[in-house]
Amino acid sequence: MSTTPILAVLALVTAVLYNPITLRIQVLGISRSFGTIENIHGEDLRVIPDTLYCEDLHHHLPSGLLFGASEDNSENRWKWFPPITIFSDPTALGHGTIVVIDPKTFTTTRLTLPNFPGPFVTHGIDIYSPPDDPTSVYIFAVNHLPNPLYLSSPTSRSIPAARSRIELFHHTLGSPSATHLRSIYHPLIRTPNDIYAINSTSILVTNDHYYRSGLLRTYEEIGWQSLAPWTDLIALSLTDPYATTDNGNDTTGVTASVARKGIHNNNGLGHGRAPGEILINDASGGMLVVAQLDPFRTIGSVQLPCTLDNPTYFADPYAASTGRDASGYVLAGLALAAKFPKGDDPVMVWLVQPEGKGKVEWSQKLIFQDDGKALRSASTAVLVAIDPADNGGKKQAWLFVTGPLSFGVVVSRVDL
Repeated sequence: MSTTPILAVLALVTAVLYNPITLRIQVLGISRSFGTIENIHGEDLRVIPDTLYCEDLHHHLPSGLLFGASEDNSENRWKWFPPITIFSDPTALGHGTIVVIDPKTFTTTRLTLPNFPGPFVTHGIDIYSPPDDPTSVYIFAVNHLPNPLYLSSPTSRSIPAARSRIELFHHTLGSPSATHLRSIYHPLIRTPNDIYAINSTSILVTNDHYYRSGLLRTYEEIGWQSLAPWTDLIALSLTDPYATTDNGNDTTGVTASVARKGIHNNNGLGHGRAPGEILINDASGGMLVVAQLDPFRTIGSVQLPCTLDNPTYFADPYAASTGRDASGYVLAGLALAAKFPKGDDPVMVWLVQPEGKGKVEWSQKLIFQDDGKALRSASTAVLVAIDPADNGGKKQAWLFVTGPLSFGVVVSRVDL
């Protein structure tokens, strides 16, 4: 029997799988696990108080303030947090809140939620201000609650443990509180991770996994686009944005549809260079996808060497005055994702900028890296420009980085 056909098939399989497997080894940090993670901290590294487990962060440009959602207790995350398959105690629920960070003073205001007793197990958020009222801030936030049906039958494998939903708050700049407008649920929201606010009544929500737990979920994470394109992006609208949900009816006035399907590990969302541009991260795939809404079409994509989470866009306000535009996509992720969340969870932050003729190529600059000692895990990074006139002419920005297991938002001054 000739072995030539077998060798030919093996050669073909090797040729087809070599590049994607090599890329997975790099992105998941397996190749980095044999070395050391060098700290690249910039200048004046500090931790902002009262920002525990602040997984997501958004820059409110009209005010210059940063908004996030933070937990109140460090222990509960290790008892109940569905996004990393922690379901051990569905009664250990956090009572988090919305935090507002002043990037000039590095102080935090933890907003009170007087008409929302919780629980509030925080994750991704987004904010929206009407163009004609920039002092008014609508805040959409993921809340990972246990499924009441699961609580009554905790041994049933057919009942999902979590029934996550979205909370909608309203905040007026300068106020110490936020008003809870309503809770939002739809069966299409299964494993929500992040939110893209179109306006005060329309959002997009990512389901970051198809499988909530188990081996097939692991397969999703170690696979890639052609092997596990199972997650989707949900378009959600409120026909009654102020419906009373005190009676537990969080489905009133909620309509939803699948805006995009066939995505691998659809995770973090961000606003791009202009209205209607959406940033989507394939988290475990390390891929940034830049797309346009209405109609949805992909503009481009960028492959990074580590996992990614919530993308942000930095618009350089001093491009004209300095003669150099440092605008770009800011991407935070894990350097050793294969060990998450059982290691030190070191982090990387990249600034991705268009370059070349026609700006069709992408430069990738590593602007921050930590071995997990100053910052454990990174899911979001935001750049806030420093005026060169107040900074000795230097082209720099304050970099704010945070993650789902970080004990506080870390900030440092970095060169652009």
